[in-house]
Amino acid sequence: MAERNVRVGGGGIGARLRLAKLRSLKEELLHWRLDDVRDEMRKYGRKRGLVLDFIRGLRLSAGVIYALRVALSDTGMEVSWGHVLDRNEAFCSPECDVIIHRPGVFDRWNGSKDPIMDFSFVAQDNAVAVVSCKSLVSGVSSIDVEYCSQMRVYVRNVLLFAECCRPTQVDRLTRTARDAGYRGFWYLYTLARGSSEPEVDERKWTDFLNTVHTLASRAN
Repeated sequence: MAERNVRVGGGGIGARLRLAKLRSLKEELLHWRLDDVRDEMRKYGRKRGLVLDFIRGLRLSAGVIYALRVALSDTGMEVSWGHVLDRNEAFCSPECDVIIHRPGVFDRWNGSKDPIMDFSFVAQDNAVAVVSCKSLVSGVSSIDVEYCSQMRVYVRNVLLFAECCRPTQVDRLTRTARDAGYRGFWYLYTLARGSSEPEVDERKWTDFLNTVHTLASRAN
């Protein structure tokens, strides 16, 4: 598969290392999105034998967690999948794909050596930011305004990160996300409708990592 208009983030070895996990994640997820067998099965309405969109979404959020754990390793922050508990410890937030938080959790479900899942319950006062991950943001109607509103009861900083969106809609999606209360909108790559040639702007990845790093550093 060919890539066009690949804009790199610049810098030297350090910059390459910082973006390595996001670059690998992009390659992996793009392969599944453009898979010929998958497209043929969808064309004929066959769903058996496909990797579920839900599972691909989990893979995206896990990849973002792994990238952020490295990017924030000098801040003392932890990065988890889970819920944020309110200050009264009575209610929990909607599910959070990615939570950036100070060390410590109320509990970690199945979080042990070689876990099948690793789901954490984080105190509201320890939560610094949440990243909502979406496989495909196909238009402004895909921006979940209600989720952001619900999450901001528990944490001030909510970010939106997508695997893919349309190149013609980046500016509108960014504005809509900010208007909805998100700190911003970022993505791995763009893909025009009907195209198999993604566009990549690694400067967006750098901006995402820098934004989260700044939030984490200020919370110390």
